[in-house]
Amino acid sequence: MKLLLTINWILTTLLSISTGVFKLMQQEADILLFEKIGMNATATTLLGAVQLIGGLLLILPKTRKIGAYIMIPTFILASVAVFANGMIGFGIVSVLFIVMAYLVVVRENTSN
Repeated sequence: MKLLLTINWILTTLLSISTGVFKLMQQEADILLFEKIGMNATATTLLGAVQLIGGLLLILPKTRKIGAYIMIPTFILASVAVFANGMIGFGIVSVLFIVMAYLVVVRENTSN
């Protein structure tokens, strides 16, 4: 189980950093996705900055749990945007990202 939680932590960290960078690059697809829930380009870019910070915090053991707690609401917001755009399949997958971030918290609670 510990190995699976470690793999999950690594994947969650990479996912968090990459989603943050993608939003910081102001990709049109992301801008349009979040416009559906009332976020403009600036708000989407700020979300990307928060996701990047959360992802970077996931790297170090001392800040890992804080990073996961930052990522959970950002993944929830992204899931809402995906479902609002009618992307049901990807929406279901995006809910898994929330679970993955939560499992990082579980990993940190069991390792202490």
